[in-house]
Amino acid sequence: MSALYWERLLSYYSTQTIQKKLEKCYQNHSIENSSGLSYDNCYRFIYFLKHGENFFLQANQSPHAIQPILLFYGISQLLKACLLIKDPFYPSTSSVLAHGATSRKRKKQQYQFLKDEIKVQRNGLFSHVAKELFHIHDHLEAEKYSMELLLNQIPEMDTAFSFHQTKMNYVKVDTTDQLQIILTDATAQHYHMSAERLSEHFIEKYHFEPVNNVTSEQILLQTKYINHTFNCSPCAFHIEENAFYLPSNRDSFINLPELLVHYLLLYNLSMISRYETEWWYELLLGLSNDDYPIILRYMEIAKRKIPYFILAFLEEWL
Repeated sequence: MSALYWERLLSYYSTQTIQKKLEKCYQNHSIENSSGLSYDNCYRFIYFLKHGENFFLQANQSPHAIQPILLFYGISQLLKACLLIKDPFYPSTSSVLAHGATSRKRKKQQYQFLKDEIKVQRNGLFSHVAKELFHIHDHLEAEKYSMELLLNQIPEMDTAFSFHQTKMNYVKVDTTDQLQIILTDATAQHYHMSAERLSEHFIEKYHFEPVNNVTSEQILLQTKYINHTFNCSPCAFHIEENAFYLPSNRDSFINLPELLVHYLLLYNLSMISRYETEWWYELLLGLSNDDYPIILRYMEIAKRKIPYFILAFLEEWL
């Protein structure tokens, strides 16, 4: 499936086309010197995109031991291409060049991957992407997320969690043909709310837009994005089922688009692969606990889902 997304991205490997599309995009945002900026950035855009693709294609052919490193650098390059659409001056300062996240450098005894945490830093690529691509400005600094919480934002992980932890972490959400979210009382009962109260929560906190109130027990909502699958947080799009899901636990709700979730997960996994070599190889060769199948399942999802999200963003904005 991921091969299809890379094939569709071939259309973006033309400076002739991309220069025109970037210029139009900059003009729509009233950016001065849109012609000159689009000419300069069309080459950078294609190079970032191609470099990201090469990292992902290489990951498919590489041992699991080094896949997190390749995938992390791959998503970083793809996000930089997306940034040039929204921020033609990227990088305007050196502060946006850092990764924007930090993880525990030395792992404790009896270390468990799912309990490990990652902390968001004030500056860097992560916060810049959050601001420019998702309009998230102020609440991420110093936020900490456990690996389990982040993995709970990815509905394709449900089969792995239900097998190893014998619990379901997701609630399926019905949608209309236009991919509008249908909130029902049956869904809202998982969170001890009415459909009306849950919809109010989505509108206030996640900036969903009400479509119409069919009844008080069934309410339609949609995101502000044209391509609803790109950012429907706190809902998540299941790429294998073409369906939307919500975390089944209220404590698992985070206002973090899934593309940013992948960035944080791959950052931590790449750090483990680079600096926690002993633990990493004991995991890969010893098969001693549930971390092994959960991490490998996640990486297979990431290989498909990240290029899908990047393509969805490009098709919306270019």
